[in-house]
Amino acid sequence: MTTFIGAGIMSTERPLPLDRVCLVNPGQALDAGDRTLRAFRPPLFDNPGTVGFYDDRSATCFSSDCFGAHMPSAELAVADDVGAVPAGDLHDAQLLWATVDSPWVRVVDKDKYLATVQPLRTMAPELVLCTHLPPASPLAGPMLDTIEAAPGADPFVGPDQQALEQMLAGFEPAQP
Repeated sequence: MTTFIGAGIMSTERPLPLDRVCLVNPGQALDAGDRTLRAFRPPLFDNPGTVGFYDDRSATCFSSDCFGAHMPSAELAVADDVGAVPAGDLHDAQLLWATVDSPWVRVVDKDKYLATVQPLRTMAPELVLCTHLPPASPLAGPMLDTIEAAPGADPFVGPDQQALEQMLAGFEPAQP
């Protein structure tokens, strides 16, 4: 049995019970008992099937890639709050992430793109949970400012063969 999970495929031993599956598209809501989860399309994403959720009870925004950032150390990557990262470093890391993970953002109509950020500003999340970032509380405003700057960010340019060879040479033990 193969079960499709998001954009990936996961093999399972038995089928997933259908009473545990609910397909939700942006603009729809899911009644989760004591709260409502509102689905939205995050402004930044690497897969057109990406959906974020806003929990109206806890004022929490759940997103996969939208606010991601490479953390400068393993300790910061597992921090309890992204506030441990200096603000300038977080800003720069989020812009880098945006250009790597959502390179299309540099060629979009900027006004149309900014209109996709506005619903998040209206939500005013008190906590942002992202798969590529420690929990963020209460940094939603500055992080939204950062993703609004993504269309004008410098494009990511990956390493070339010469850079790869230099990196690999740096891994070799020193000769006695």
